[in-house]
Amino acid sequence: MAKIALVNIGMHGHVNPTLGLAQELVQRGHDVFFLTTPEFEDTVKQSGATFVSYPSVLGARTAESAKDQALATMEGKAPPASASMMGRVEEELTTTLQPLLQAIRLINPDLMINDFASLAALIIAENLQIPRVKFFTTYASNHQYNLLKESFAKYDFPTEDVFAELQSAINRSCHTVNLKPLNLMQAMTEIEAHNLVFMPKPFQPMHESFDTRFQFVGPNFLRRPTGHARNLIPEIPEDGPVLLISLGSLFHEWPEFFRDCYKAFANSPWRVVMAIGKNLMPEQLGEKPENFTVTPYVPQVELLQEASLFITHGGMNSTMESLTYGVPMVVIPQIEEQEITAKRVHNMNLGRYLPRSAVTAQTLAKAVAEVASSSEIRGNVSHMQRQIEVAGGPVRAADYIEDLISNKNFVLSGDSTVAKFL
Repeated sequence: MAKIALVNIGMHGHVNPTLGLAQELVQRGHDVFFLTTPEFEDTVKQSGATFVSYPSVLGARTAESAKDQALATMEGKAPPASASMMGRVEEELTTTLQPLLQAIRLINPDLMINDFASLAALIIAENLQIPRVKFFTTYASNHQYNLLKESFAKYDFPTEDVFAELQSAINRSCHTVNLKPLNLMQAMTEIEAHNLVFMPKPFQPMHESFDTRFQFVGPNFLRRPTGHARNLIPEIPEDGPVLLISLGSLFHEWPEFFRDCYKAFANSPWRVVMAIGKNLMPEQLGEKPENFTVTPYVPQVELLQEASLFITHGGMNSTMESLTYGVPMVVIPQIEEQEITAKRVHNMNLGRYLPRSAVTAQTLAKAVAEVASSSEIRGNVSHMQRQIEVAGGPVRAADYIEDLISNKNFVLSGDSTVAKFL
């Protein structure tokens, strides 16, 4: 059996989609070390993997950026997207490289499965000559589709000077720990030989252009029975359909939205379960309608098994969980990547895209009514649900990993992107 290091960053949208793979590999007898930030310790242990803590700031900084972007959108302004993204990447690298290097050296894994967002993991794997597989918890990129460029579609793409500054930061960080630095532009343009993508292939933009180097294995979150989650569903005489409302883990500070939800669905047949995050109090929203349950967070996987419709921010993890259980969506994105997903859901007729700036009680009610009444949307969602089943999930992903482990010629993924100092 193999010793495997699964290197993740500290974000729900990155950790949750990989837990099923960790669990499957553990059940097959592999020694799996799951590396992420301390707040995910209990979550990771549910998979059976060995939890290893290391510092990652990308999740916290992305949450701050989501808030900045949301507020800028409300004010009709464009946030400093390129500077903030490159700054987050640099801060993440300088924070994580040394402690992650120490952890990986202690583990001494036979294989590394690393997050596409972790430059530190790539640098370490290259320097220590550890065979690796890269995973994508969102859209994959190749020479035809570039998620970074798509994310900057509304803003200026980072300039050459911005990339040069980031390369200098990479060089400095690597020099500090005596590692050869990563060539950033080469790393961004080369395609790794082994990639796991946690979505069904038809959901990937330009999916026909992705070859067998990309294994689209579908969602890999932990499946859970609905259990006590049913207790969150309001008991009203009509016993109507369940509407789940959650804007994800990054940004909830939008009381106007939740008040609009009250106005849109009070006294309706919908039984509404609404997550408002830890920073808002229910009393800030006014009198709660009797057909609502309001809570800081919801057990999303469990409740989606009971829901008929999901109002969501469009994070990829939430989107895949919703489609896994055949639940159509109204998507209100908070950041650029989620806007791509919102438009994808709309254009594939899996639900509706409602821009944040267009949200009112009336537009919410209209979008939900349109989705709920559409047999075409329900049919498309059922088809995508079947595509997720065909993709294979954790079993298919683990089969792929084991095939690589058994291949004696499996050394490194692709050409080396480590460059000597000039």
